[in-house]
Amino acid sequence: MSGFLPARRRLLKAAAALAAAGALPAARAEAWKFVANTEGGYRFIPGNPVFANGAIADAGHGFVHALLREWLPLEAGYAAIEHHLAAEKLPMRALAGIELRLPKQLSVDEFAEFNRPYLERLKAWGLLIDGLNPISRTNVAPSIDAPAEPALCAFSYCSPATGVRRSFVMSGITEGGAAIVAQGDTSAEGMKRKLAYVVGLAGKRLEDLGAGWSDVTHVELYTAFDFGESPLRVLQPLGAAVQRRGVRWHPGRPPVAGLELEFEVRGLAREIVIGG
Repeated sequence: MSGFLPARRRLLKAAAALAAAGALPAARAEAWKFVANTEGGYRFIPGNPVFANGAIADAGHGFVHALLREWLPLEAGYAAIEHHLAAEKLPMRALAGIELRLPKQLSVDEFAEFNRPYLERLKAWGLLIDGLNPISRTNVAPSIDAPAEPALCAFSYCSPATGVRRSFVMSGITEGGAAIVAQGDTSAEGMKRKLAYVVGLAGKRLEDLGAGWSDVTHVELYTAFDFGESPLRVLQPLGAAVQRRGVRWHPGRPPVAGLELEFEVRGLAREIVIGG
């Protein structure tokens, strides 16, 4: 950034951090072509250096969501991913999603610093394809029983599967865009505005992936605040399939201070729990 005025540099840095947090709107399919991860069994839509917008499984494949029974510090968590994929006789490039938990929200500078070793890990695993990151990511600071240090909560990978309809994963989406929706407003009305915004973006991302709400098997909501009523009322327009499955609510906040809500949906072939 040499040669830019300090104010300009800070603005660009803040925008990059919000994008890395999943705060900026997803790139649409019209702007991005799918990138093939043939070895991993899926195609992905690039996002930015820190995350992919999402991925959809190739024919004959489906995504598996692996929940850790006990969250693990990052290095131990990364080793657990390696061990599990090896046991499943899958290549590292089958990895498609990583879910992290932080002790607290971070400043823009702290978040940029946090991402550096994470990206080095992905490179060391040989996951980048033509320099692009295929891994979707959700990153949350729990408001209850937060870990003492950054930890791995879960991960997703692609595996051969039969009889699976459209299977996909995506990165978490927050209420940031050109500006943060209802910035600083954690009232019921403010939170409803935030939720409506991220749900709209999730719908567009599903379209980009060639999927729809009827393909969703899991709806994940991350926030420390409530809506004065069930969030299912906001989700009613999404259809009966989503209503029947309900929402998994994780008390917490997105990784960058100033953001209060994160949202994602998945279409899974199966979900497992690993660890003792």
